Amino acid sequence: MEEYQDVESGFEVVSVNDTPLPVKSGDIPADIMEYRSQLVKQYHDGAPSLIERIKKEGKDDIESLLVALIEEVVKETDHLLGNELVSAQSGELRDASIISFKRAEVIEKAMKAVQAKLEFERQGGVDVNSPSMTIIFRFFMSKAKEAFDRMGVGNEVNDLFFRTFSDVMSNWKKELRLQFEELKSQCR
Repeated sequence: MEEYQDVESGFEVVSVNDTPLPVKSGDIPADIMEYRSQLVKQYHDGAPSLIERIKKEGKDDIESLLVALIEEVVKETDHLLGNELVSAQSGELRDASIISFKRAEVIEKAMKAVQAKLEFERQGGVDVNSPSMTIIFRFFMSKAKEAFDRMGVGNEVNDLFFRTFSDVMSNWKKELRLQFEELKSQCR
């Protein structure tokens, strides 16, 4: 293992398998991959990855996931800003300029993601043909049946309700789309 002191930064540079790794003097981890995993886990409040943290927070549907990812990208712009300011105050104007440019790129990507989300919402936002819609529909029907069972209304009322409900729901997709279009026109 080759070692030398980087006087400008105050860090010792340790070469592991010919790959230089800057670490504070004396803080050399035995397993750098494990150390990195620990730092990521610490950063994500105990979750081993960003996706696991998002799931742990209960954001596992696509819209919540998108919002969480956009928030993460925006948070990273603050990290870049901090690095930019440290570089500028250290007199490293070239580094500060490079970081500033990278930060602008990240902000632009976040803006595009937000714009795409807004466009999706403008175009309806809900896919009535998606498998998720079927799951939602079945969930509420099972809850309706459970309510009838708890009320003890018997099979006749239960059957009558579901036959009638089936009739009034024959064009539900078209009616639901119209409702969303009305809502969109009211919001404009």
